[in-house]
Amino acid sequence: MKVMEVQKSDEKLAKMAKILKAVANHNRLRIVQLLLKTGEMTVNEICEELENCEQSLLSHHLAALKEAGVLSSRREGRKIYYSSAKKEIENLMNCIENCCK
Repeated sequence: MKVMEVQKSDEKLAKMAKILKAVANHNRLRIVQLLLKTGEMTVNEICEELENCEQSLLSHHLAALKEAGVLSSRREGRKIYYSSAKKEIENLMNCIENCCK
């Protein structure tokens, strides 16, 4: 393998690890699952659905998922709407679920 190919491979592996690290939490998996089901929600809507949710902790989870490229957001006035960033995230969730059978 050439040096450039190894570097690209390492960069890709680092991105993959970042995504897996971001979703390696029960609550974050619940958030991703919820957004895949509903399409798009605000922080308040997500918090209501998750029950026993501290909004500050939820915001932390959302920021980590967004930073890893798992979620995307858009602002409409004072509200921020979150959704899955890529269709492939659904494939990842299905893969993880199939590993648990």
